[in-house]
Amino acid sequence: MKTVAVVGAGMAGLAAACALQAAGITTVVFEKSRGVGGRAATRRIGDCCFDHGAQYVKAPSTALQDLIAATGDAVQIQRPVWTFTAANQIGPGDLAYGNEQKWTWPAGITRLAKYLANGLDVRLATTVASVHAAGDRYRLTAADESDLGHFDAVLLTAPAPQSAAILAAGDLAPANTALIAALHSVQYRRSISITAAFPHRPAVPWYALVNTDRHHPISWLACEHDKPGRAPDGVGLLIAQMSNGWATAHWEDLQKGTFAPDDPIPPPINEALAMIRVLAGDLGAPLWVNVQRWRYALPDTATPLTTMDRIVVAGDMVAGQGRVHLAIEDGWRAADQIRGWLG
Repeated sequence: MKTVAVVGAGMAGLAAACALQAAGITTVVFEKSRGVGGRAATRRIGDCCFDHGAQYVKAPSTALQDLIAATGDAVQIQRPVWTFTAANQIGPGDLAYGNEQKWTWPAGITRLAKYLANGLDVRLATTVASVHAAGDRYRLTAADESDLGHFDAVLLTAPAPQSAAILAAGDLAPANTALIAALHSVQYRRSISITAAFPHRPAVPWYALVNTDRHHPISWLACEHDKPGRAPDGVGLLIAQMSNGWATAHWEDLQKGTFAPDDPIPPPINEALAMIRVLAGDLGAPLWVNVQRWRYALPDTATPLTTMDRIVVAGDMVAGQGRVHLAIEDGWRAADQIRGWLG
């Protein structure tokens, strides 16, 4: 029986693992965190549920449409995405883009990740540190140097710097200098997601705003309460995803966490809340504010990656865009490649 190790339980890794398992190939997924989905992440605070990483899923292909339908409870976000500029000028922008289908789930975008993970051998809280040659197979080791098993092929789907470190730490590095260098060359934009619940909802015609000139400190502002089941009636639940420049400037000032009304609010958060008010109106004092940092939020450019014998790298860095559907499609591509290798 052929076996494959998948490093990373983000959307690319889970999609690949599902495809491999469906082909009869034993697959083990290793994930360093305590949950699946990567940036397709959902958080719950009180009666509010919000996606503070990826915001929704596109389905431009039949395969993606079939996957989303198979979950059984996907819903579309009805209102459009509009645009705004550094001068806070808001408008409909590209109508085709603004009105394209946007899929989500009442329980959060992590519902898709959990659907894919169902039935897979996913080992959470397990950090893969290195890959070593072991005859005609590969041996994976953990951060504590324990043996994680032997595999016929390995798929790396962690962010590029982490995948590079795994390859560089093992005895395969001399034969993979080009791949390691390519992974190190991948540039990511950071982001900080600031989610706030308000006593009122904005009276606006849009679900979300995207900054098109990339000169505003906010890259994306969304009404999370537009998604079914996300907030109590009347509560405004807004997510601001801050630009790379703003996130980098305030990275060390802001740690992840939730601030209640009586907690002291760090000045950068007050700055972001003021910008939200300019775009969405005065919604009252926040009921709470949550901060989540994303070091590897968005790859800057597409990066063609070479592969070595039965080791492949997949993820949104290949397409150069941080989009859930692109990560899934690249996971499927990698699974096809591995199936070809293993016959």
